[in-house]
Amino acid sequence: MKNTFIHFFKSFTLYTIVIALMSSAIYWWVPAVPVSHTFLLIILFMYVLTLVLLRLLFLSMQRRLSQFVNAFMLVNFGKLFLYSIIIFIYAYLNRGDAVSFIATFFVYYLLFTSYEIVVLLKVNK
Repeated sequence: MKNTFIHFFKSFTLYTIVIALMSSAIYWWVPAVPVSHTFLLIILFMYVLTLVLLRLLFLSMQRRLSQFVNAFMLVNFGKLFLYSIIIFIYAYLNRGDAVSFIATFFVYYLLFTSYEIVVLLKVNK
C-alpha cells in the first residue's frame, strides 16, 4: 500500500502542476475567463488537503471495508463543510472577487475530486 501511495503522490503532483500551468496560461492570456487572482493558493490548499485526506483513506482501506466507507463519508462531508466555510468567508470579505473565486474554486473542486475518485477506484480493485 505504501508503494501505491508513493505512485499516487507522484502522479497527483504532476496532475496538480499541469492544472497550475493551464490555469496560469488562462489567467494571463485569456482575460475574458473569470479566474480569481488567488487561483494558486486554491490549488495549493486543495493539493495539500487532498494528499492528507487520501493518506487517511489509504490507511483505512487496509482495514475493514466498513471502516473505509465510514472514513470516506466523513472525509467528504468534512471537505464540503470546510470548503463551504472558506467560500462564504472569502465571498463576504472580498465581494468584488467573489464570483470569480467561487467559479475558480468550483472548477478546481471538480478536477481534484474526479482525480481522487479515479484513484480510489483503481486502488480498490
